Amino acid sequence: MDMIRLGIVDFDSSHSVEFTKRFNHVGVDSDQYVDGARVVLGCPGESDMSPERIGPHAEQLRHCDVRIVDRPQEMIGEIDAVLILSLCGDAHLPHARLFLEAGIPAYVDKPLACSLSEAREMVRIAEQNEATLFSASALRFSEEMLQFQSQADRYGQTCGAISFGPAKRMDGNPGLFHYGIHPTELLFSVMGPGCREVTNTCGESADVVTGRWQDGRIGTLRGIRQGAARYGVIAFCERAVVPIEVSSRYAYRNLCREIIGMLQTGRPAVAASEMLETIAFIEAALASERDAGSAVLLN
Repeated sequence: MDMIRLGIVDFDSSHSVEFTKRFNHVGVDSDQYVDGARVVLGCPGESDMSPERIGPHAEQLRHCDVRIVDRPQEMIGEIDAVLILSLCGDAHLPHARLFLEAGIPAYVDKPLACSLSEAREMVRIAEQNEATLFSASALRFSEEMLQFQSQADRYGQTCGAISFGPAKRMDGNPGLFHYGIHPTELLFSVMGPGCREVTNTCGESADVVTGRWQDGRIGTLRGIRQGAARYGVIAFCERAVVPIEVSSRYAYRNLCREIIGMLQTGRPAVAASEMLETIAFIEAALASERDAGSAVLLN
């Protein structure tokens, strides 16, 4: 295949630099390289959450041989796919709409959106214009998670799970929509889709969110805001209890490979229905928090 030309929209996340380094083979070890695509254009954009990052990230992208443009519209006709990497989930729909309506495949950084209605609108636009849409936490594709999934036959069905990870809150991405998106997606990566009800016991130190799946299985997430924190999952399987300590060492590389796979096959590694369910899960956790931990059905 010809080299896939990528454009990046919004530079307020470190992912703008980290993804570019891997695609463009600059500033990382060779075992981090991802073949098949290059970032050729970038639009710095604006930011309410971390505007101070934009300038330094733009300078780093220039050193990676990325041409900077002023407006996202200038990329259309010059790229084969877009990476929308805005730190704030609320910024994703307006940017995604521009490219998806032009039939351009899009990877949208996590969280896909900060509301289920906006996430559904993105999926609708993508389907209407036959443009592939993909969004995921890189931790879904950490080496440890991939190893666990490769041994699914050995462990048997996952009967339940506990995921955990940092869940620092930040204005702009409420509740688990900020760092908490990572343990959320880890939980779904192990449990699969099908959550129907959520309760959130929320305190200053943590969110403890319990989901009840439609088949009766229970999955729990601990979003850590005080004390030591790392990412991981404990999977309770038919034939083993499997602790999974998740490292980010190859997570970006593996996610970038999944982006290439999506562009080559037209199929994202995470189905649209599951992308939407993770957003519904977080939205329900927020509703449960506001209602003193009551059970909330997913929309």
